[in-house]
Amino acid sequence: MAKPITAIQKRQMTEEERRAEALAKLKVAVGDSEEAVRELLEFIEQLHESGLLEAANALLKAREDVAKIVVGQLNQKSVTTMINHAFAIAGLAASLDPEKTAKLLEHMAAGVIEAYEQTAIETKKVGVFDLLKALNDPDTNRAIRFFLSALKAIGQRLGQNS
Repeated sequence: MAKPITAIQKRQMTEEERRAEALAKLKVAVGDSEEAVRELLEFIEQLHESGLLEAANALLKAREDVAKIVVGQLNQKSVTTMINHAFAIAGLAASLDPEKTAKLLEHMAAGVIEAYEQTAIETKKVGVFDLLKALNDPDTNRAIRFFLSALKAIGQRLGQNS
């Protein structure tokens, strides 16, 4: 009669067996995604030919020095001020109604282009009476009313902050 098994010994793979198994798994993975591997190799070849691969390797080797330079540049007052401005502008843009903003910018762009084209044609000097006549033009009056309303709203906000 056989002896009962009291302990199971786990088979330990040698380093060579581990490498052979890893290589076999890698061959299966490459075979499963052959097209992706070909594209990756082509991409790497293009990086190498353009010199970008060498530059990226140099950048990685000097990463500590590069990080110190980047952090030093980011700590400059002008850079932090610019970042603060970017956040303020982003906050302002987020608070605006996109449809109204798009419509306003579209009208302003079209108006500026039309004005540019008209000033190329008309070279007559604008006088005081021309300005007074322009006030009677409904389109001009509408634009003046818009800018006066904007100036008033800005002035009110400025008065609140003082």
